[in-house]
Amino acid sequence: MRVFIHWDEKDDQDLSHLLTACTWSGSRLQVARQLSFTYTQDDRDKLCPVIPIDCGYTIYGYNEADMENPVFVGNVYSVEKDRQKSSVSVMARDHLHVLTRSKATRKFVDALPEDVAGQICAEQGVAPGDFAKTDIPVSFIATGKTGYQIIMAAYTEASKKNEKKYHPVMNGAKLDVVEKGTLIEGFEAKSQQNMTDSRYKKSIEQLIDKIQIIDEQGNPTETITEDEHIQKYSMFQDIYKVDPNKDTQVEAKKLLKKPEESGSIVCLGDYRVKAPYSIKVTDSLFTGQFWIKSDTHTFTDGKYEMKLELEFENLMNEETAEKEKEENNGET
Repeated sequence: MRVFIHWDEKDDQDLSHLLTACTWSGSRLQVARQLSFTYTQDDRDKLCPVIPIDCGYTIYGYNEADMENPVFVGNVYSVEKDRQKSSVSVMARDHLHVLTRSKATRKFVDALPEDVAGQICAEQGVAPGDFAKTDIPVSFIATGKTGYQIIMAAYTEASKKNEKKYHPVMNGAKLDVVEKGTLIEGFEAKSQQNMTDSRYKKSIEQLIDKIQIIDEQGNPTETITEDEHIQKYSMFQDIYKVDPNKDTQVEAKKLLKKPEESGSIVCLGDYRVKAPYSIKVTDSLFTGQFWIKSDTHTFTDGKYEMKLELEFENLMNEETAEKEKEENNGET
């Protein structure tokens, strides 16, 4: 990776030749991507340049094969200088971090999620990019919520209707909202080709495959079962008591829990491979399409590799949308 510090339109400093460590990472849960690097600096050595850096400076990260379109644009959030080690350690985050920290209170009535995203970007100073089209109007109130939470609340409401999943990502300096889990074309992790390690775990410790529904008096009324799991793993039951204000079937099914599966791989690096997209994996431990939960790209001594934490289903970071309470006119 090529790393530059940006001061103004005419002055960018290339740090690449001074880097001793560089990590580019992100995850479904962390949301904002992070670029951490360490470079050599020693004012006692006349051959070693002293490069000023401070919190707030802009950092660009480039794929060496494409110096026109940065894979990372963000600001410095921490700087640590160590004279004894002749090093400067920097941590930068992309502009999505602004949306995870800045709060707002807004009311939306029949607004499209894509329009909500545009309004929040304008309010919180993040450049808008391409927002996934839903054409589904949503209404909700956001009280003291972060920009990220507001955008995701809008898309969560749309997701309930079209069953698609969404996730925000930075495309350079602009915010995109993409359909989550899109398969990365042209890339496949293969154990005998580009992978150096893989791990897989499966557990039924938290498995629930039968729900007994009881009425308000405690009487059993019906059951919901996952027959395939019961036959294979045995029966593990939970109880759901009817709530007249909630959808019984929906709430009861939420209590069902599948076997937990997780996997990770280490393979040769590819700038395209990152959360929240999905990849194909061919390995003796697990094979198929998997969703990237987190990715850590490391660049050390000319070696580029990445560790990917994988999920076995396409999960969305859902945010609850607060609804406006209906007025009571005193009617009985």
